[in-house]
Amino acid sequence: MKRLIENLVNRLDSIETENQELKDRLNGIESSLPKEEFFEACAIGSEQLWKVVFNDILKQDVPFGADLRELI
Repeated sequence: MKRLIENLVNRLDSIETENQELKDRLNGIESSLPKEEFFEACAIGSEQLWKVVFNDILKQDVPFGADLRELI
């Protein structure tokens, strides 16, 4: 029984170590993503899409809305 408990404790330690390593890797990946550039590109793309929909398809002026680039 004592040996089983030791094996379980060792396995738990191993899993906790692996979990921390994976968290560290994930943090590294997340911090390397250029989030601000992505958000800006999405805001510009959204604005351009609305211009196409309203001006070219509906033949109307684009309704006034918040400039999403200011929210970055």
